[in-house]
Amino acid sequence: RTDHKIKEKKIMLNFSVVGVGSFGVKRAKAIKECKNANLDSVCDKSPENANKAKSILNVDIKSFEEVLNDKNIHVICICTPNKFHLPLIKDALNAGKHVFCEKPLCRNFQEAQEIYNISKKSKTIFQMGSNHRYFESVMYAKKLLDEKEIGEVLSFSGRIGHNGERLKDTWFWNKDLSGGGTLLDNGCHLLELSRFFMGEFVSGGGNVSNSYWKNIDVEDTANGFFKTKDGKTASIFCSWRLLSGYFFFELNGTDGYINVDGRFDTHGGDKIFWYNKKKDKILSKDFSKIKPQSYKLEMEKLIETILNNKQPSPSAKDGLEVMRMIDFIYSAR
Repeated sequence: RTDHKIKEKKIMLNFSVVGVGSFGVKRAKAIKECKNANLDSVCDKSPENANKAKSILNVDIKSFEEVLNDKNIHVICICTPNKFHLPLIKDALNAGKHVFCEKPLCRNFQEAQEIYNISKKSKTIFQMGSNHRYFESVMYAKKLLDEKEIGEVLSFSGRIGHNGERLKDTWFWNKDLSGGGTLLDNGCHLLELSRFFMGEFVSGGGNVSNSYWKNIDVEDTANGFFKTKDGKTASIFCSWRLLSGYFFFELNGTDGYINVDGRFDTHGGDKIFWYNKKKDKILSKDFSKIKPQSYKLEMEKLIETILNNKQPSPSAKDGLEVMRMIDFIYSAR
């Protein structure tokens, strides 16, 4: 008997990033770090953004029409202002491309419904961005939950924010471009994570305000509360004027709790604390010495999803449900 070695074929996915402001460049850099991925090109309506990205990334600049018509481009990564998500996603999926779109999915629930309907008919993969799933502390929290370390989860509460200065006079303040303020900017991270840990919410409410940045079209502060079909709850607070630090949430369970402290800007790193009532002691892990790589990990997961034809997560349906939660809050105003 003769053993034959079969050379494994290396599959390479070619990407184009559409919208190369600061976050688009971050996504592009992450693609260049991934196996089975090649950054083919960048695309931006701003020649200044496109040329700057070209010099940083050493790739070609293409028009969106060229990207759509290029059969060698497999994946389009959309990182534009929210207003343009729906038409870009629609054109990309109709062109037979796999699509990754930066959060939030779009500007409102109606647009999200249209994206969801388009994605259901598509034969390609659509995935929404949620890089906070790939923080070391968040991944470890998911591991603890899967191991039933705190029993059954009963509630989620979290806060997220920054000082808002970097968004001053940018498109984030323009409601036509953004669809909303802090809720659609940083708040949707917490909404997506609350669903990730707890499942579907059937009702909710909340309020929005302008507590610091006055006379702008969108809110700088918001909070929301939500309930599942079986009575479990979640609450979130988000702000463009939160000086205590970026990111914190607690999962309360029948047998303990988990605290994720991502206030790396004020508390020195990404950390997690948890308590199990049977062990009766507080345990912790400090991930501050680990280089943040959430964008790379998320892209690797996308590549794996495409190559193995798996169900994407977060999907268009997940994005739709996040927009429904945002609608709960806006409708309560």
